[in-house]
Amino acid sequence: MSMENFEYFEPQTVKEAVVLLGQYKRGAKLLAGGTDLMVGMKEGFVKPRYLINLKTIKELDKIVYSKKEGLSVGSLTTWTDILSSRAILQYYPILREAASLIGCHQIRNRGTIGGNICHASPSADSAPALMVYGAQCVISGSRRERVIPIEEIFCGVQKTSLKPEEILTGFRIPTPDPKSKGCYLKFSPRKAMDLPIVGVAALIRTANGTFEGVRIALGAVAPTPIRARRAEKFLVGKPINDESIRKAAEEAVNESKPITDWRASREYRLGLVRELTCQAITQSL
Repeated sequence: MSMENFEYFEPQTVKEAVVLLGQYKRGAKLLAGGTDLMVGMKEGFVKPRYLINLKTIKELDKIVYSKKEGLSVGSLTTWTDILSSRAILQYYPILREAASLIGCHQIRNRGTIGGNICHASPSADSAPALMVYGAQCVISGSRRERVIPIEEIFCGVQKTSLKPEEILTGFRIPTPDPKSKGCYLKFSPRKAMDLPIVGVAALIRTANGTFEGVRIALGAVAPTPIRARRAEKFLVGKPINDESIRKAAEEAVNESKPITDWRASREYRLGLVRELTCQAITQSL
């Protein structure tokens, strides 16, 4: 199936791109890595009249880290860039772990972290990792720049809170507590190439034999990636033992609202939430 005709633009700055979006609004699509968009255009179910290539905006592919300010990641940063970053390897290993499980080498060379989030798939591998690190989204529009918690950018399946003239330009991620440890676990038919049937990220801090700080995020279990806040709250102050972990996993199951589709049934996904949450907490410890 061939693509329909469209007008193509290569803005050199974020401001130019925002002006184009304001002019063409919902008739325009932004091109980042293109690993989702180009497939949709070739299949004919995405038909933009105007295509705005963000790859020509150089400042959107930077990774900058300082202990005071934390990590700043441009929205056009590729997964290969993330895997090559020493700061991410040292301070944000959960994000690196998620990046390593995305697609194949070719996809990781092209796909971007901003595109992954803006596609707003419930099963986006990067979302749970960014959530447990408390990431914030930096959004540029025609009037101002705004910063929101990453949870607030998701509105539904492939729906975001971005306004028609807004662009996600990057992420700000605070430096994690050095005493905290975590991991990202993904269950899929293949180790790579496949979207997760369920994904779980956990970031755990302990003190004196109890859970002191807990963050758990789930992917592919609801219309959007979610924080398992009831499970988190349950664990804080509890002793570190199998019973506490199992009960927290049950809370995560109760917070999940998965669907049945061609990849897995609702019941199968709930079982995975229970098992992967236990594993993620235990592995983090």
